Amino acid sequence: MGWVYANDRYPYEGETHELLGKTYSGKTRTPMSRRLEWEEPKPAAPSKPKQPRAKAGPKPRGASAWD
Repeated sequence: MGWVYANDRYPYEGETHELLGKTYSGKTRTPMSRRLEWEEPKPAAPSKPKQPRAKAGPKPRGASAWD
């Protein structure tokens, strides 16, 4: 995945710099620099196949739609 903003997890692509062991956006420290975190790509889990729906049995003769 790469770098993401620490507070909103939005991906970041661009220059970075390190200050006191933390990584920030931008080439140099400015008031607009934001803290970044490295996020590893997560492998996609295989989805389970859905079970087919059970068919409803026939209604007795004379039954209405609300029975």
